[in-house]
Amino acid sequence: MSIKQSIIFLVAAVLVFACGEGTVKVDSNTFQPKIVIQGYLFPHQPVEVRLMRNFPLDATIGIGDIILRDARATITDEAGQSFPMTFDVNKQLYINHALDVEHGTSYTLDVSATIDAEELSASSTTTVPTPGFEILESQSRLDSMFYRERSQNGELQHFEVVFNRAVGTDFYAYAVNGLEADTSTFIYDNPFESFDAVDVLDDFEDFKYTWSWIQDQPRTAGESRMEVFWFSTWFYGDHEIVVYGGDRNFRDFLISQDQVQEIDGNFHEPALHIDGDGIGVFGSAVSDTAYFKVLRRF
Repeated sequence: MSIKQSIIFLVAAVLVFACGEGTVKVDSNTFQPKIVIQGYLFPHQPVEVRLMRNFPLDATIGIGDIILRDARATITDEAGQSFPMTFDVNKQLYINHALDVEHGTSYTLDVSATIDAEELSASSTTTVPTPGFEILESQSRLDSMFYRERSQNGELQHFEVVFNRAVGTDFYAYAVNGLEADTSTFIYDNPFESFDAVDVLDDFEDFKYTWSWIQDQPRTAGESRMEVFWFSTWFYGDHEIVVYGGDRNFRDFLISQDQVQEIDGNFHEPALHIDGDGIGVFGSAVSDTAYFKVLRRF
């Protein structure tokens, strides 16, 4: 994001001179087993939830050890109808084919599992956003554009997505996927930082998939817009952009899961909205997809 140098200096000064030193002491008495939930509901889309477990920091684990395969999970709608989840070995997910997720409806996930000989349980409730969300492609600035193209007046241009809001939803995020991402299509001539092909391969996923959000939008019907700044596009070629309108759980997890240290050095937990012995997220969102293309000048 474009930030004035004076602001960067001020923040740096505060961090250096005003912060305490945050420390975390972890030992065998600190660890508590938890059910790890990763699930999002989308209207009229398949219901899939990933259930995992945590481990102590000093544990040696394989990817197969993380997934819970014998948990008991159920989703209940606000009318009281329950939908048991079954484990799909191929997808490594818990699924239910009978539940048709509806706009504006609340759903509660209940999970129980035995982890390290302890009986654990967790629950979380999400309310799916109302209908009405839609990308307005005719009003958006998408299609194609040269990298860091400027207008006739010399102003830097950005891709921009205009969309109809879902009533009651004030948080919107976008995820950009570089569909032609490769070391040969990477934008090495960029104003942000110098990279070579090795750097690109080392952090390939971070360059290929980027995201941002806006919050505190009007909760009424109407139009909002999101600019796709150039630090969100690292490759020439076609890009997919998915815009989400998220519920409270979606919003709070996204903006707090990696912001757990205060400016004074103290730590706090992210906002998870999961009761009991669980961590992670069970949220919901509406979404729409569009495409744009970054052109080379040569």
